[in-house]
Amino acid sequence: MKEVKLVNKIKRLLRKVNIPRYLHRFGPKKFRTYILCLGLIIKQIYCLSYRRAMNFLDEYYEIDIHWTTLQKAAKRLPKSLWQSLLAATVDCQQVYLAAADGTGFSRSGPSQYYLKRIDRTYNIKKSIQTITIIDVKEKKFLSGNFFVKPHGEAKRIPALHKQSIAKPEVLLLDKGFDAEWLHKWLEEHGTFSIAPVRKNCRRGKHRKILRDCFDWYLYWQRNIVESLFSALKRLFGSTIKSQKSRMINAEMFCRLIAYNILTLITDFFYRALID
Repeated sequence: MKEVKLVNKIKRLLRKVNIPRYLHRFGPKKFRTYILCLGLIIKQIYCLSYRRAMNFLDEYYEIDIHWTTLQKAAKRLPKSLWQSLLAATVDCQQVYLAAADGTGFSRSGPSQYYLKRIDRTYNIKKSIQTITIIDVKEKKFLSGNFFVKPHGEAKRIPALHKQSIAKPEVLLLDKGFDAEWLHKWLEEHGTFSIAPVRKNCRRGKHRKILRDCFDWYLYWQRNIVESLFSALKRLFGSTIKSQKSRMINAEMFCRLIAYNILTLITDFFYRALID
């Protein structure tokens, strides 16, 4: 029953954002868009390989698809499609309280203990920088972006704000996002940002307001974003298997979409039990 609910939810999300039935224009149109998205999302939900995801689709949905088709779909499906699907999992157009933060996902599987035992001398690959905006009340991901080369987190916020359909009225940030230009940009776009100022704050109109009148009670709700990161890593793992940037984006967006979908399904059954 849960698998049927999942496929119906993905079909509704694709219809909601007007994704065409087939993404390619030429060649034989064999697999619809929802089948490719379903296979990639199931791969992340159950932490499967491409071959096991192929077997899962064949056993539960009677979909005969080769594992290389899913692999090519992860490489070819555009980033805009995943962003649209993530935005479609959010029902509201306005969010009162949101929080933004960043975390990292490892690109290598071996543990530090194993690396020490084999006397690894060369540098370990840098982690994938993940920055998201979440809805504090509904505990959902509003938008996200992923970067192979980590950079300043504050510079990523304007793109995430534009990407999110539900615009937050108040955005909670940690001290690493304390920048007057960022507070000013968010204020111009209808969002009041709250972030602890650094020591000896002397410049900036918005930063002086936060320095003198800081709402700690509201700011303490920012730890919800840390809880969502923890849940994301416990559910789907803390490592990234893909190597190319487009496949990394597909893998991470599928995790955010899967988390929001599972939240919607859980809320639906919970409300049904209450009623």
